[in-house]
Amino acid sequence: MKANYSIAEIEQAINYWTGRQAADSHWSLCQSARALANIYGEMIYRRETSIAADALDAEQSQAIETALHQMELGLAP
Repeated sequence: MKANYSIAEIEQAINYWTGRQAADSHWSLCQSARALANIYGEMIYRRETSIAADALDAEQSQAIETALHQMELGLAP
């Protein structure tokens, strides 16, 4: 696990999940993208460019780690 994630990495992970999983309903994101969107929105509000990995909850950590790993392997949609 990385020590920090940039806001760009979180955005990439959100885009990864929105391309991989259908939304839960007509106007919402899938669960993984929604978990990351919450922290992404907070970062924008606070004008932060990165966040410590240990500040993420288990769901957020899993979502970003999986997305970044899949993209690194070239398995992104």
